[in-house]
Amino acid sequence: MVKKIYFYIILFFTFFVLFTIVMNISLYKKEKTIAMGVTESQQYSFLMENTVYKKIELTKTTARNFYKFIINKNLNNKISLTKNNINKIVKILDTLKRLKFKNYKAFLLDYIIHQYQGDIEIIDINKKILISQNMTKTGTYYNLPCNPFKNYGECSVIKNSEFHYVKYSPNYKFFIEADFPINAKQIKKEAISKIINLLKTFPEIIIFYNKKQIAGKIKTDSFYVFDKIKNLNIFFGYGVKYDTMEQLSDAINREVLIHIKPLFFDFVLQSILIIIIFYLILFTLFKKYFRTVEIALNEYEKKALIDKLTEVFNRRGFEKAVENCNFKYFILIDLDNFKYINDSFGHEMGDMILKEFAQILKKYFKNDIIGRWGGDEFIVCTNKEKKQLLEIFDSVNKNLAKLQQNFDKKMEKKLSTSVGICDKCGLDIHKRFTNADLALYKVKKTKKGNVLFYSNLDYVKFEKKDLCEKL
Repeated sequence: MVKKIYFYIILFFTFFVLFTIVMNISLYKKEKTIAMGVTESQQYSFLMENTVYKKIELTKTTARNFYKFIINKNLNNKISLTKNNINKIVKILDTLKRLKFKNYKAFLLDYIIHQYQGDIEIIDINKKILISQNMTKTGTYYNLPCNPFKNYGECSVIKNSEFHYVKYSPNYKFFIEADFPINAKQIKKEAISKIINLLKTFPEIIIFYNKKQIAGKIKTDSFYVFDKIKNLNIFFGYGVKYDTMEQLSDAINREVLIHIKPLFFDFVLQSILIIIIFYLILFTLFKKYFRTVEIALNEYEKKALIDKLTEVFNRRGFEKAVENCNFKYFILIDLDNFKYINDSFGHEMGDMILKEFAQILKKYFKNDIIGRWGGDEFIVCTNKEKKQLLEIFDSVNKNLAKLQQNFDKKMEKKLSTSVGICDKCGLDIHKRFTNADLALYKVKKTKKGNVLFYSNLDYVKFEKKDLCEKL
């Protein structure tokens, strides 16, 4: 890593030297053009930002706010009128109740047919139409669009481009429902017409609507900037005269050149001096130091990824090793009765067993990735075939038996391997570990010393004790 940093630093400064030389030659030849371009660009930018763009943004903001105002006003007026009419009917009914007027149904029918402007229904407490402008609806079931009892006896809602208002009359125990259609296209059309009339009052504006110019006049001596008011199909723009944009005096250009020329030479000279000093320091003082640091870092990195006892990958090293690899099988291995070895023959013998077991795995999985996941659990990624894996673990168990016979004459509990294998590709490492762990768990709970592929796993029954251990 240090070598790469060292290389990139040298490469960067080498390119920087070449770039400085090329830029110096190019800029020196074109300094007058650059100076004029800078001043023109600044003047153009200032002119556009402080005049045209501000006008455009102000126009768009005004049009948007006016559009919202018109839409809301149109809808709110209709809503307010509808509510007032219904409340008027309720007040009339309250008055009739106090006057003990009994033939209120005939009165209501006459009122809503001859006096009320709009659609209205009177619905009884059983949700049936009591009185309607359309006589054929009388007696039919009516589903209220909203529940008035949630809001002090009234409610309103917009459904399917219609506004509905429901009012409950407590004296007569029925609902009054009024609605009117919301013609969004018509409202929008009226709003656009009013917005266009407003924009026409803006000075020096050009307006297009539906690809037709309806305001302003385009002049040949001016440069125009156009924008669009979204969803309204209105294009508008403002112009700036070319003469205004090109008003750069020779005196300003000469003044700029006087200040730019020495800056180029000073910059190049200082850059070359800094580069020379840097190269001297880099090659004389830091080269040896970089090499020492690189060796130390590589050594520490290697140690950090290897399990000290077994000399295979530790968990971190294993995850890093398989990060960009694609293996067919993800194998989780557990040493059966390893606790018996530790308890009976001591932890030194247990450590020796782990070392020997790691060597056995290296023997059978030479070109594969082997790691110690923790304790007596090991993990292997390989592309070997299923049949070959079964043969390998059969041989591994035989080697473990021979190893145990060297120090354990009674052989009360036999060393063996329980193996769970995830044979599902395309999963991340944690999911493959989980699948292999489930297969291993099934082996440990049924018959130790076996190999089980996750695809052959029928079910896993967790006992209460085991589940608590996992949690």
